Amino acid sequence: MQDLQGPALVAEALAKLDQLHQQEAWARVESYAAGHRPVALTLDDRSASRSRTKKLILRWSSAAAAVLIIAGVGILLPWARRNHVPATAAAPILAHDVLPGGNKAILTLSGGRQVILDSATEDTVLTEGAAIVAGAKGKLAYNPGNQADAPAVYNTLTTPRGGQYQLSLPDGSRVWLNAESSITYPTAFTGKDRKVSVTGESYFEIAKNAYQPFSVEEKGMTIAVLGTGFNVNGYDDEQFSKSTLVEGKVKINYEKVGALLEPGMQAQVYRGPNPDNQVPAIKVGPADVEQAIAWKNGLFAFTDADPPTVMRQLSCWYNVDVKYDGTLPTDKYQFNGKIGKSLTLDQVLKILTKT
Repeated sequence: MQDLQGPALVAEALAKLDQLHQQEAWARVESYAAGHRPVALTLDDRSASRSRTKKLILRWSSAAAAVLIIAGVGILLPWARRNHVPATAAAPILAHDVLPGGNKAILTLSGGRQVILDSATEDTVLTEGAAIVAGAKGKLAYNPGNQADAPAVYNTLTTPRGGQYQLSLPDGSRVWLNAESSITYPTAFTGKDRKVSVTGESYFEIAKNAYQPFSVEEKGMTIAVLGTGFNVNGYDDEQFSKSTLVEGKVKINYEKVGALLEPGMQAQVYRGPNPDNQVPAIKVGPADVEQAIAWKNGLFAFTDADPPTVMRQLSCWYNVDVKYDGTLPTDKYQFNGKIGKSLTLDQVLKILTKT
């Protein structure tokens, strides 16, 4: 047996192993396709290059099943018709399972230095100006110290795909960051107001201070609050930004358009063409609060969710790319239910086949 020594030989062996997995996967896919005539078949898999991000390919067949290719492995995933439950789906099999996301973030200090935060990191204590920053077990907290005369110093906390993190701001307000999100904030709120900016998705519990109002900036939208709990979802791949109010009161402002939210309401901010052909526009209506903040509570929650909606959430949490070939029948297949985010991707896919 050949002894593997050196990076070149190891890389060659890994490539051959990937090729064997892909050949095995294609054998499964082609066997299934022979009886169901898929609409389109292509494969774009980056696992052979040992990339951290895997590629998922969705294909639609005449039997209304999707074939997913994950790291070169085929999976049959029948989408659930609205008000119907599939009864003949085979359980999906993954040769290379994908673990769920976890507590991961990058803290960027005012001078540009970056600190990696994750579940394996030992307790982190550092100073930023007069502030003391402490991080451990998926949480970052600030003690502002005496910064009355200190200049404003800003930090940014960023979560990657497959990451999440909690932050306690200098005023005691708490923030939960979902995967692929960020928040920029001062190490102390010394002015007449408290301002932060976010991307992606975040949940806020704001410490009350009537003399120092709190506001959140998100792509030109401003959420003005006093003391409240609310969720902001502004991912780039979503059609609109959604602000969901859990308690308290907030005012949404976007390009001279404003809306006041009461608890249990949601504001959708359109940044392009919308159903009313108004740009910009803010649409306010009742919210499914439990669904909006399910991610914060460790769940995927779907209510009449179409396949792209489901795949966007799985892509973000499991750090996989999704590609669709052909036209998705989004008006025919809907998902309803809850799934724990602590499960592996293989386990989640098996649940989806029985949804």
